[in-house]
Amino acid sequence: MNGGRFERQLPLFGEDGQNKIMNATVGVAGCGGLGVTLVTMLAEAGVSHFILADPGYPEIEDISTQFIYAMSDPRPKAQTTAQWITAINPLAEIEVHCEPFSKETESMFGCCDVIADCIEDIEGSLLLADYACRSGKTLVHGRACGLEGIVAVAAPENASGLKRALEEARGHDEQPSVGAAVSAVASLEALEVLKIVSGIGTENVGLIVSLDMRAMTVEKTGL
Repeated sequence: MNGGRFERQLPLFGEDGQNKIMNATVGVAGCGGLGVTLVTMLAEAGVSHFILADPGYPEIEDISTQFIYAMSDPRPKAQTTAQWITAINPLAEIEVHCEPFSKETESMFGCCDVIADCIEDIEGSLLLADYACRSGKTLVHGRACGLEGIVAVAAPENASGLKRALEEARGHDEQPSVGAAVSAVASLEALEVLKIVSGIGTENVGLIVSLDMRAMTVEKTGL
């Protein structure tokens, strides 16, 4: 794999790592502000197998943070996101679920190598963390609130710690947001996914990385 589209990232991942990226299956729960940036970064890096889940449709307040949608397009978010991915990576294979993640639908992520949690509501993220714990899946969680954000990487053995952290955040679903901050969190979430699926690994497993984007500081705490 000499030169070509991925030449600049090959020194980071190596040819073997790039092949792993291209062969990995990534589950994405939520195609909102976090989700659309995350899939963009992953598709640009070569991820070619996605499973998308989102029951929503674009609304006017989404446009400032979810740059792939337009009010003139009435399709479900998951369908529009799938088309966006194929525009970036025409060889991508995408499974689309226009329904929420739940115990009844959790089998949709059964073949995923890693799951990215881009769900906006805490209850949905709690269900996803519980599934990751039971299924042995690695879960990368992202959340943005104003000029603050978190990215957490939970292996099955510490997904229960993520659940506890999410339970403490209950009641805070309605949060202010600005597109630049949401995209910053999603980009870091995507980078964690790439480090995991490429095999180079991440030092952030079992940690919550908290971002203060007003002061540009980072703090890490254990799950």
